[in-house]
Amino acid sequence: MQTLADMLKVEDISFYKFNNRHEPCRLIRYLSQTVSHDGKRRTEETREVQIENITIPDSIKKAIDWNESTGKTYSTNVGATCVSIYPVHGLNSIVGYLSITLSHELSESKNLITSSLLSISQNFHGLLEENQKDKLTGLLNRKTFDDNISKIQNILATTSHDSASYSGDENRVDNTSDEYWLTIIDIDFFKKINDSFGHVYGDEVLLMLSQVMKQNFRPHDLLFRFGGEEFVVIVKVNNQKEAALSFERFRKSIEDFTFPQVGQVTISLGATLIMDQHAIAGDIIGRADQALYHAKNNGRNKLFFYEDLIESGIFEEKIDDGEVELF
Repeated sequence: MQTLADMLKVEDISFYKFNNRHEPCRLIRYLSQTVSHDGKRRTEETREVQIENITIPDSIKKAIDWNESTGKTYSTNVGATCVSIYPVHGLNSIVGYLSITLSHELSESKNLITSSLLSISQNFHGLLEENQKDKLTGLLNRKTFDDNISKIQNILATTSHDSASYSGDENRVDNTSDEYWLTIIDIDFFKKINDSFGHVYGDEVLLMLSQVMKQNFRPHDLLFRFGGEEFVVIVKVNNQKEAALSFERFRKSIEDFTFPQVGQVTISLGATLIMDQHAIAGDIIGRADQALYHAKNNGRNKLFFYEDLIESGIFEEKIDDGEVELF
């Protein structure tokens, strides 16, 4: 998007991303300041703006219908500007639409360049997705975990966010109060499921659990299959109470779900806060893992937070010469 913004000298470039047409979409928008010097226009200080859960605009709905009926790019004139809307393809389907607003109509050569860049982007993201996704469940795989933790820590380390650029009516998420909470999820007695029903039904439990997970959590929450019957979820919320509601809702959904042949399956969860000072991803997982094993050893089908276990005295943190020792 930034490459296109700089190359085409656009008035506005926005990406509307959605899971299906019945859900609100997510707007990713690049805003830039265009300056003129010696008759030439130059785009500088391009900034990315993201807004969650907005209604799909009428222009995008028209572009969807036009693309489906003709297979062509949708273009229209709005006042003195020209708007071109391109479908953006993911690995298996269209994942959104890119809207480009210019003071003039795109030339045939620049339209070809734009389409080529989108095609290259599609192939690149397809390769990334294939490399980053678990083959059975379609969730993020374990090798992407450290990178995502690093990105979160970079966000946490950034204390100021410029939100003055966007002047629309949609409510922007207040990043300054966000917290990131992680939970490890483990299927109770999964070995017994494999032994009793076979690995085919065991894999079906993993697949159906991942589908329930996608339905329960939001599109921007990070969902991982961490290995075997273990999963990891990272949510961005305002506080621990909201994280607990999110994790507990999922636990109850699995408890109430009937798995074919197997019947009822339950899960145990251990959760913790991701803080910027915990620089090692293994430390964060270790904290959640402690809480998970406490859930396993205290009846299963439960959620425990590491912070609560520390506060209640069930766990103790002993800091000695810069090292943290757990008892």
